[in-house]
Amino acid sequence: MSFAKLPLLAIGLTLLITCSGLEDPGAVRNRSTPQTAEEIAFAKSVLNDLQAQSIAQNREFCGFIGLDEDGDYISTTPTRGRKGSCQPEREDDFEPLASFHTHGAHSADYDSELPSTDDLLADMDEGIDGYIGTPGGRVWFNDSSEESAMMLCGERCINSDPGYDPNDAPPPAKEYDLDGLYDRENSPI
Repeated sequence: MSFAKLPLLAIGLTLLITCSGLEDPGAVRNRSTPQTAEEIAFAKSVLNDLQAQSIAQNREFCGFIGLDEDGDYISTTPTRGRKGSCQPEREDDFEPLASFHTHGAHSADYDSELPSTDDLLADMDEGIDGYIGTPGGRVWFNDSSEESAMMLCGERCINSDPGYDPNDAPPPAKEYDLDGLYDRENSPI
């Protein structure tokens, strides 16, 4: 198993987020470590590093973020998915804090600048939070316990598709609950 590492920095900002999973034995019922600014920075770095490959291949890439025995953030080796889906590999000796995935290349046919309802529902079903990178370079955070998605940073905060056209869809709001995502998906682009 290979991992990417980022030392755990000593910053006092801690966002308390607790995950509650379903009755799935593989679900993460209680998050072992609260979300931190370091975790967010690490997730952005992982997504940023995957963007070029994801965009070039027009495929989602996904995996998990966790902590090693020294308290350093690590990620699983990314799994290559399909155009609209990705199923990360669970590793027995890895306790995930959050999932991550990219959305591939920009397309005027898809509203890929925000998490889909399927993205949020998958994280909720697994009882885990999630980070999403979009073709326009946005990063989103799915909070599984709050059943909501929040934009962590806007256009081009990570590598973005050179073919990204912000005029292909209305700009996303900064936060959505599940109903808001359903409404967005069912409205004409």
